[in-house]
Amino acid sequence: MFSFIRQWTDQFLGRGDAAITIPVMDGALKQNRDLDEAQVVGKLDKLEDLVSTSAGLLAAAGPDLFIHHQGQWDLLKTFDQPITAMACLTGTQGQSQKLAVALGGREVKVFELPLKPLNAQDPWTAVATLDAVVGKGLTSINALAFGDEGQLFLTDGSREVDYADWCRDLMSLGKTGRLIQWHYATGQSRVLKDKRRYAFGVLVRGDKLLFSESWAHRLVDKDGKNVVDSLVGYPSRLSPASDGGFWLTCFVCRSQLVEFVLREKAYRTRMLAEIDPRYWIAPMLSSGKDFLEPLQGAGVKSMGVLKPWAPPRSYGLVMKFSPSGQLVSSMHSLVDGRFHGITSAVEHQGSLFVASKGSGHVLKVVLTTPGVAK
Repeated sequence: MFSFIRQWTDQFLGRGDAAITIPVMDGALKQNRDLDEAQVVGKLDKLEDLVSTSAGLLAAAGPDLFIHHQGQWDLLKTFDQPITAMACLTGTQGQSQKLAVALGGREVKVFELPLKPLNAQDPWTAVATLDAVVGKGLTSINALAFGDEGQLFLTDGSREVDYADWCRDLMSLGKTGRLIQWHYATGQSRVLKDKRRYAFGVLVRGDKLLFSESWAHRLVDKDGKNVVDSLVGYPSRLSPASDGGFWLTCFVCRSQLVEFVLREKAYRTRMLAEIDPRYWIAPMLSSGKDFLEPLQGAGVKSMGVLKPWAPPRSYGLVMKFSPSGQLVSSMHSLVDGRFHGITSAVEHQGSLFVASKGSGHVLKVVLTTPGVAK
């Protein structure tokens, strides 16, 4: 009864969960053009994820797996489904390394690979496969992270829509995401956290585990406690930083207009049923390519020029957090920038490599000191 009254008063007064306010980009989030000024090291169609291995930097693009070698991307392997996430467990000298690959969001395979430089002729041996947890199939696996003693952690964004249909889950107020623990050495698996507002991204550092809850704009630990909340964007994949902190990508930033639409049920219902998804009032991985898109009035464009401070329909953002979980810096591709839809950022050989899914580009940012961008 009291929760109903609180919900009604929040809606009437526009506060609490009914508020459409979003955090201001200031301080460590002060806008810059660091991503737009970064070095471009590759253009891969359907770029999705990056992972650092002892054999080199790997990139997933559609069903293809590439390795970065001598300034170019060489094709390693083509799977029968699109790759939706990757993770690597580097072996010690003389031992093999393990690479986990999510395929189509519905299946995860763990491969055992040699430490030597990889090439297209290498045999790929799957040592474990997962396609269901507690008898229920996987639907939208979007991030992986190895733990200790033969463990792999997975985030399943939604049980209702495929990975490629993430925007529908947002606009439908989806709350079916899961955090999964898989002992691939024994075949046992279990759901650690359920009913999440699009789980997307997981990080293991020692005995600590964090995962992203995109539609709730927060990072949560394994006990369900908020570690970081009220983020300016929809968080996605996490990766460790060499100084003990971590990197977090946001594939798009929030806007007051989208927050307002999310609270208007009748409008959203008709929009989802009657309008082409390309023209929804919703966040996108890239924008500005079609004159039919929303958000093209004078508040966004002036004399045909897109304003860098316009409300973001698409955006590029990478955030750096300290070992204690404090935001210390950020890199941006502004609304009028080129590299939006950031879905992965990983350190490799003293540099940070960033995947812009929205543009299909891989970017390189030199780190002057461990975990600190130039």
